[in-house]
Amino acid sequence: MKLTTRLRIGEKIALGLGILGLIFLGVIWHDRSILQGVLKDFAHLQSVYGARQSYAFRIEYHLAAMRGAEQAFVARRDPAQVAELARQADGLDAEAAGLAGLDPESAQAADEIRTLAQDYRTRFGAIADAWEVKGLDHDSGLQGAFRDRAHELEALAGRYSLQVPGLELPVLQLRRREKDYLLRGNATYVEMVDAISAQLAERISASSLEAPEKTQLAGLLDGYVRDFHALVDQDRRIAELTAEMDAAASRITPLVAKNLEQAQEQLDAMSGRLALDSAARASQGLMVALGAAVLGALLALLLTVSIVRPVRQMAGLLNRLTHESPKERIAVDPDGRDEINHMAISLNTLADHRTRFIQWWRASMQEATALRDLSSATDSDERRDAEAELDQASRVKAALLAGERQHISAQARRVLALAEGLDGRTDPAQTVALRKLAADVSGHLDMLDAK
Repeated sequence: MKLTTRLRIGEKIALGLGILGLIFLGVIWHDRSILQGVLKDFAHLQSVYGARQSYAFRIEYHLAAMRGAEQAFVARRDPAQVAELARQADGLDAEAAGLAGLDPESAQAADEIRTLAQDYRTRFGAIADAWEVKGLDHDSGLQGAFRDRAHELEALAGRYSLQVPGLELPVLQLRRREKDYLLRGNATYVEMVDAISAQLAERISASSLEAPEKTQLAGLLDGYVRDFHALVDQDRRIAELTAEMDAAASRITPLVAKNLEQAQEQLDAMSGRLALDSAARASQGLMVALGAAVLGALLALLLTVSIVRPVRQMAGLLNRLTHESPKERIAVDPDGRDEINHMAISLNTLADHRTRFIQWWRASMQEATALRDLSSATDSDERRDAEAELDQASRVKAALLAGERQHISAQARRVLALAEGLDGRTDPAQTVALRKLAADVSGHLDMLDAK
């Protein structure tokens, strides 16, 4: 009650609009918080799970490029493919390092991928070195030396074919089995080459050639066999390194696929949770908006009631004052600043004055009638009744005067309290209150003077 009457109507309206504005701002802030939460979750979804997918795709791309460079090198013996594979391996390592920075689970997978990729790169480097030893073409490395040795053996066998009949045919068979091996890589042809070379060595030893010629021809044959076995050993080493390299590469692909699959599963799960959370937040936002609307409606209702209800009470009191003297008064706050509260105080004062005036008028009329009856009394009974009526009228007027004195005393105390409250300050509301109190005290004093 006091809180509403201490504010003027304009201040009440301004306060109500301010509270409604704060409620509106609260709803906006709540919606913005929901939006920020959704955006944060989406950013986390993209920064972790989406990034895992992206890194996995790029790692697969670099791995495929490495395998392509490897196959191109094996097919064409192109040294540029070694540098290309190294470049793609560096790219894969950089992508794996980025993957490792996402979360602990990604870091573990990235470490395994980097380890296997480094192992693959090392194996390929060993294969490239082995091919360089073997010879990147037919004229270099072991292949070049072996080819030169074979050509010398063929030439020398052709030169001595007249002196050693049947010498040229085993050499041709030897070259055929050698080529079969180089073409098919079957170890059976290695055994055939060894068998033919042993037979050829026996034939050279049993020939009629001079000792120096036998030594030269046997040396060429031994060199040919030795170079051939060197090629076979190098092929075996290359095959072993290739198998190890393929094993390392084959282990990288499942890791990348597994990381991609985990990222997709987590992305789907997180998307589902985000959808549910967004729906829950939307429902919460709707409830907050509805709550704010209800609160605003209640605030508007309270503001309207605080203004309309006392106006209705004053209208009812004014209506009753037209034909009766009601005892009921409107509840007011003596220190209130509300305009309607001031009107209610004035109306209560008017009703009090009217009631006291009627009571005083009735007492005065009763007193006048008693004096008339007393002056015209003819016997003691009439005189006694007149005196009793006069005494009653006097007591009523005395009670009214006592009430006026009490009211004046109370108003005087309020004037004193307001004056002390000013304490040198200027307060328009207290000034108005002092003026009203002074007018009220003056009116009551005038009434006493009239009586």
